[in-house]
Amino acid sequence: MLNILRQNIFLLLGILVSTVAYWYAVLGVERTDSMALFSCCCAAFIGYYCFIRQPLPFYTALFTGIGIRLIFWDSLPELSQDFYRFLWDGQLQTEGINPYAFKPFELIESRTGPLYQRLFEGMGSLSQQHYSNYPPASQWLYYLSAKLGGTNLGIQIAVLRSFLIGGDVVTFVALRKILNHFRLPLHYALFYFLNPLLVLEGSWNLHGEGLMLAATAWGIWFYLQKKWRFSGGFFALGVALKLLPLLWLPILVPSLKWKEKGLLVGYGGLWSLLFWAPYFSIEYGYHFLESLRLWFSNFEFNASIYYLIREWGYYEKGYNIIRKLGKITPWVLTAMVALFSMWPQREKNNQIWTRALGLMSLYYMTATTVHPWYLIHLVFLSVLTPYRYAILWSGTVLLSYVTYADPNFVEPVWLPWIEYLPVYGLLAWELLRKPSFRASVDG
Repeated sequence: MLNILRQNIFLLLGILVSTVAYWYAVLGVERTDSMALFSCCCAAFIGYYCFIRQPLPFYTALFTGIGIRLIFWDSLPELSQDFYRFLWDGQLQTEGINPYAFKPFELIESRTGPLYQRLFEGMGSLSQQHYSNYPPASQWLYYLSAKLGGTNLGIQIAVLRSFLIGGDVVTFVALRKILNHFRLPLHYALFYFLNPLLVLEGSWNLHGEGLMLAATAWGIWFYLQKKWRFSGGFFALGVALKLLPLLWLPILVPSLKWKEKGLLVGYGGLWSLLFWAPYFSIEYGYHFLESLRLWFSNFEFNASIYYLIREWGYYEKGYNIIRKLGKITPWVLTAMVALFSMWPQREKNNQIWTRALGLMSLYYMTATTVHPWYLIHLVFLSVLTPYRYAILWSGTVLLSYVTYADPNFVEPVWLPWIEYLPVYGLLAWELLRKPSFRASVDG
């Protein structure tokens, strides 16, 4: 018995520390209480470190991951109010209203019942004034949550949470298959599955990045198996859940033969039409794009390199240049994608996943807005590369919630320095060290 305890001391310690951290988050943390939230996150990452110190058997890891997520089962999300808009969109669809057709404030006068009022007030004034910017497969998810949950907000949240927890499990299984394909240690999948950022922002705050990555992971698996029909379908589903995989998916194409390229792109395009067509017209497409443009030209939160560019703009122009940058940002992104996709291959097996991680990292490092849940994408990609700076970033990014302690949501001047300097420092060290890792190639 003593030997069993000694062998599993870090697992037991991880379960204990993580359980206490997550229970405390549910019972006693508000996003305006920076000290309590910081303590919770630190404890959660200590538990995470205990989990990943050594390999865990599949079912031990699986049930541990599910168990810590179920702590949030009947809790109300605290760190983000986005879920109110998710369920607002879903509730509209139960009445046959296209979620892209109206801004919430245009409908609230005609909506009856306390649930609509609660969702409207909960989403906040910013969301009330804009069209929905959530892609169609996410809208299906919100519709099912509203439909199955009826008019009970708690049940709707539970339904949505069950989908997200299921998505994390599906991703875990797919990652293990991908790692096995590369003959790499399977426990590397724990770096993603048990990461506190994924648990807090997915299972607690109901952001759908985990479900998007579930589809993407299976797209990668079928890509490796050269099953283009399924690969294209899952990649299209990932984009229809969240648009971001669209940035790095072109990197997968150049290394393929022409016939393979045609099949992957063809099936991806066909599935995309099936996912997007039921929701869209020219008018609704314009509404969707209008909301997307706001992220490039209006919003600022937790940025790094962009803040330096902004300060240069103040110095040279005397005003905030975000609107000018917003007009050129899509073109810069397009150029970045083309550069990373078409860069000459120096090896037979080019470093596809490292390029994908590099492209997404560069995007977030230069973005005007970096919410914590965005970085779940980087944690996922980092598992397939030798680089671990994204895991450090998944911890430091939670410091950004300090901003909510200010009634006017003004970021402290010191915050970006404390968050980003360790990340950039580790990235520089890893680049200089030039780590090698067989999972960084496409096999």
